[in-house]
Amino acid sequence: MSLLSKASRSCRIFRRDTEGSASVEFVLWMPIFFGILMLVIDASILFMTQSNYWNVSRDTARLVSRHAMDATAAEAYAKARASNGWATPTAEVTITNSTVTVNLSAPARDLSVFNAIGFVLDEEIDATVIQSMEPS
Repeated sequence: MSLLSKASRSCRIFRRDTEGSASVEFVLWMPIFFGILMLVIDASILFMTQSNYWNVSRDTARLVSRHAMDATAAEAYAKARASNGWATPTAEVTITNSTVTVNLSAPARDLSVFNAIGFVLDEEIDATVIQSMEPS
């Protein structure tokens, strides 16, 4: 058997052999899947945090409007309820004669776990609720 025919036979065997091809495809696609997963996790955390800030702001405004606490206590209450394991928002409570305004905000970069959403990291996640004061 000549050297050329041996090489030709080896090439045919190599082309037909698919062992390991799934592993190569898996290794090539895995970084893309992990990138998408990190993006989804960061986006979910930002949306859940926004929702939580709305709920805490609404509850705090309702308590203040019913004269259950003053502005200082309301700010501490809102910060305690809205903070998670890695970020504590800033809380501002403003009381006038007829309304109470509660604002919770935090930088998006403090809330992001993987920093996969780089284009929003200079943004603020915030919620503002204004409620009428009830008569005392």
